[in-house]
Formats: sequence, structure tokens, C-alpha cells
Amino acid sequence: MKHLNTSKSIAALSQRLLAPGLGLAVLLLSGFAAAAEEPGWSFNFTPVIVLPKDDYRVGGGTDPELRYTRDLGGVSWSAGGRVGAYYAKNLFGVTVMPTLRASLPLGPVEPYLAGGVGYGWLPTIEREGLATMTRFGTVFHFSDSFSIGVEGTLQKIHGSNFEFPSFGSMMSIDL
Repeated sequence: MKHLNTSKSIAALSQRLLAPGLGLAVLLLSGFAAAAEEPGWSFNFTPVIVLPKDDYRVGGGTDPELRYTRDLGGVSWSAGGRVGAYYAKNLFGVTVMPTLRASLPLGPVEPYLAGGVGYGWLPTIEREGLATMTRFGTVFHFSDSFSIGVEGTLQKIHGSNFEFPSFGSMMSIDL
């Protein structure tokens, strides 16, 4: 019973954080519009592999993201939103969250750090809660509108054992 109440508390907390998190992303986007010169919308697509560990099979997933980027004096900042669908730790999970990303453009190469906090759901075991994501990667720009890269990510749905690192490729198309 205590576990069920904890799950409900985490679910309530994640639902309370989702709207303010999206509001923060909108606020950041409006701040970017005032602070920088040119807007930059892009769509990212990231297929990932989750390596097997102990009794858990190999997994994978994808997490498409729409983001808005501004160059603010040598560092580019992005705010956006992503939806992730993964098979990891023998479970299927879904996450939805606003994201924030800082990148350092070095010519055609651009390393970055990203993070997000939002909602996670594990339908098979009927568990939901706060979801977090941290990511490190780098992209190579082939043109002004197309880039590919690699990234490592740590995902977690709190209140469950659905926590895993993943590794994948990334493709970005500027809109």
C-alpha cells in the first residue's frame, strides 16, 4: 500500500511539473526571440540502442525532438520538447518532456549537453512518474540545414527501476 501511495505522489508531482516545465520552455523561447538575431527551428531524430545487462535483454528506442535554437555569443542555447519511446529493462516506456540544450559550435563540429524533466509512463506495469534525461553528444554539420552525430543519454523514470544509459546516432534537420 505504501508503494502505491508513493507512486501516486510521484505521478501527481510529475503532472504538476509538466505544465510549469512547458511554460518554462515557452518563456525561454520568448527570451531567445528578444536576445538573439535569427530564429532557428530544428527537428531531431535519435534512434538509440540500450545494451543488455544482467537478466535484461537488449533494447532500443527513439526520441524525436522539436527545438528552437539561438546563438548567444559563442554558445547556442535550445529549448524544445521531446517524446521518447523505449524498450529497456524488459519494459516498454514512454517519456514526454521539455528540454534545454547548450552547444558549442566549433566550425562544422558542435558538442552539446542537454537535459529534460517531464512525465514518464510504463504501461505494462501501470507505473508513471517523474522522468529525467541527461545527454551528451556531438554533431557534424554537412550544410546549414542538415547534420548527423552521436550521443549518449541517461534516462530515468523515478519510482521505478527504469533507468538506463543509451547510445545512438542523431540526425537534425533545420526547418
